[in-house]
Parts: sequence; C-alpha cells; structure tokens
Amino acid sequence: MGAEACPEAFGPNPAADVSVPFLIDSGAFRGRLVRLTAVATEILDRHNDPEPVAALLAEAMVSAVALAGGLKYTGVFTLQIQGKGPVHMLVTDVTSEGNLRGCAKYDAEALAAEMHRAQSGGLTPHLVGPGGHLAFTVDQGPDTERYQGIVELTGESLAEAVHHYFRQSEQLESALKVAVGAPKAPGEPWTAAALLLQRMPEEGGLIRLAPKEELDDAWRTAVILMGSVKNSELLDLSLAPERLLTRLFITVGVVPAARRPIQAKCRCSRERSEGIIASFPMEEVQSYAEDGKIHMTCEFCRADYDFAVKDLERIVEKHRAAATSDVGAETEEGETS
Repeated sequence: MGAEACPEAFGPNPAADVSVPFLIDSGAFRGRLVRLTAVATEILDRHNDPEPVAALLAEAMVSAVALAGGLKYTGVFTLQIQGKGPVHMLVTDVTSEGNLRGCAKYDAEALAAEMHRAQSGGLTPHLVGPGGHLAFTVDQGPDTERYQGIVELTGESLAEAVHHYFRQSEQLESALKVAVGAPKAPGEPWTAAALLLQRMPEEGGLIRLAPKEELDDAWRTAVILMGSVKNSELLDLSLAPERLLTRLFITVGVVPAARRPIQAKCRCSRERSEGIIASFPMEEVQSYAEDGKIHMTCEFCRADYDFAVKDLERIVEKHRAAATSDVGAETEEGETS
C-alpha cells in the first residue's frame, strides 16, 4: 500500500465513492450498495497501517456508510470495535452529509505475531481477539438524546457481527455482504464495497400487501440472489452500481434511487483542538509542552496543531467566555418561552 499513492491521481470515478439506495420486490425490502475507492484510499494512506489492519478499517468504513444510509438522522453515525486482540480499537463515522473518516489502534508486535501464527477461520477474530464488542452510535447534537447499541463481536467477519447485532438489538432481518480490494502495487487504489439488504417492518408505508408466507419466501429469494454476487463484481469499477443491482435483482424488481456522494472529510479543526485544551487543567496541559509548544495530532486525519504555552491562558479564557455566553443565551431563551 502506498505512501506514494495519490488519491487525486485516480480521479473521480462515477461508479465509486457513492451510496446507492434501492427498493426491491415492490418496496417490501430496501437496501444500499456502497462502493469506495478514492475516499478509502485517501483515508487509509494517511494512516499507512499494515494491510490486515487497513483492510479491516476499509471493511468497517464501507459497512458504516451502508448502515447509516438506512437511518433518518442529522448528525454523526459511528461504528466502533473494541477488543483485546492486536487491534484493540477501531472507529469510523459518517455524517448525514456523507463525510467519512476512520482510524484504528493496534499493537504492532502482537499483530506481527498473530499474522505469523497458523490461522483458521476469518481474519476479524484474530485481529480483534475474543471478547470484543461492536457498537453503533447516532449522535444528533447536544440537545438530543444519543442512541447507542452494543453487541458482542461474534462470527468470522464484521458482516456476521452486524447480522448478530440486528438479530439481537433491532429485530430487523438484514443481510450484509462486504468486499475489500487491497492495492496490488504501490500507487494503486484501495476499493471497498458493501451490499446491505433489509426487510421493511410490516407497518412500513412502502411494503406491498401480501401474505406473510409469500413475503418470507420473497425475502429468502432476495437473500439468495444477493449471495450470488461475486466480490469481483462488487469491486468492479467498470460496472455501474445501478447496472449491478439490475443484474442481481431483475427477477424480483429493483428500483435504484439517486446516488449519494461520499467524501473523506474530517471534523477536526484548530478551534476544536483549543476546546480540548481548555477542558483540561492548565497544569496538566503545560506538562505536555515541548520547546514551549503543545502539539496535537488528529487521530483520524493526522492533521497537526501547535499551540504556544504563552497562549494557553488566552485560549482557556476564550472558551470559558464562549461557554458562559451559551449558558446565558439558553437561560434567556427559556425565560422568553
């Protein structure tokens, strides 16, 4: 994989970096087809993680986009994995505007040892280890209640863990297929794709009227058709998403919706970094200073922010004043209403 890779060199591909919602079987089932190339490459090349870690992060990112596409929210959807294996933390999130980011934390020595050990089963259990957890979070801002669902990380892949989550937590029949293509040579792009299929709840307004037995049979047929798609087809950039969906589900009827673009974009900023500094005691912050500066690096996009120690008091006062102003505005609004 390449530190040499340049996402701009790949150019915008009309068949990639999109999420395509669709309905099949007269609206009885819904789904999303997600394909990432330049976006995945840009994010993964920033971290330059070992290929097994990068592949797992790519799998998580494309899964997060697919899952978030079925939610009505304004804010941030987060997929997080925690475990006791070589990869002890993986986080990826996507905003309702389609801004994606991700990062993983791992023990390099433990990872190397695990990769040299004889393995059976899937890669995910070996990277994350036993006793891991998968969490989904929807955060729509400070004035709303945050939703979070957590489930044990089971199965041989991330897709199987997602299936387990929906069976246990959402009571929603779902099927997910994920494929990841790593660069075959330095400078080549990553490609990741996800195909998610979900059965609409019976009270859903789009579901067609039919006996339960008929819908059960139709669901099984749709899942079988989905399972027939090859990884190479999911990752084929010459195959438009809509064409792939038609090829798969033409016998049961498929209606693709408008594409939703996905971009690699972090939410970090100098202002946010100042806010983090202001949230800690001054003495603790000063203890991290080197050469008269506090250095901060965003875990997601690797952006660097430097702050002079002499400016710390000004930063703290600035954010305290802003917090006081916000509280005052809320109080005034409450009294007026």
